[in-house]
Amino acid sequence: MIASSSRPVEHSTSCTQCGGTTREVPGQNYLQCSYCQSLAFPHGSPLATDAITPMGGELEAQCPCCHDTLQTGEVDNHRALYCGRCYGVLIRNAAFGEVVRNRRAKRKHQEFADVRPVDASQLDRTLQCPNCRKRMDTHPYYGPGNVVIDSCGDCGYIWLDHGELATLERAAGRSESKPEPVPYSPPISVSTDPAARPSSPFEVLLDLFS
Repeated sequence: MIASSSRPVEHSTSCTQCGGTTREVPGQNYLQCSYCQSLAFPHGSPLATDAITPMGGELEAQCPCCHDTLQTGEVDNHRALYCGRCYGVLIRNAAFGEVVRNRRAKRKHQEFADVRPVDASQLDRTLQCPNCRKRMDTHPYYGPGNVVIDSCGDCGYIWLDHGELATLERAAGRSESKPEPVPYSPPISVSTDPAARPSSPFEVLLDLFS
């Protein structure tokens, strides 16, 4: 779901999971198996791409993309959950905005990457929120970066595929010299009444560290 340029990778290799053929994913820095859909990362640690720090725990919640068990981690001192297979990350809406603003502000003297147009076909996918299991909203992020993100308005979480945080951080755009607003559509409205929000061990864990 990333619409940015990235480092070239090998065109194909054998999948370490099933032995099938993995091929380059356009615009990404990884390969994907055409049979089992697992990802291969030929260049360094996949966690380093989005600067995710693993915390060593697991949760009884499934990745909305590949359905593996989500693991506990941190993104810039914000508690988050990530998938150890596809390396997507689930983070609170407010924390997501802060991370993007701060990372882009820190890059004011560094080179920014060109971006590709939003791939409209990415808007057709359907993901379930790992917390409430309802369908997440899939929509463009309208700040610099041209990525398509998934959000749950009931729970207040954002799901980002592997590399999307890095794309948003490095994308060319306005006002890199200071923190900028983080506009995207549709806006998320989260109930302030705890009784009205979905409850699960997953939500309780993140609440403990928010």
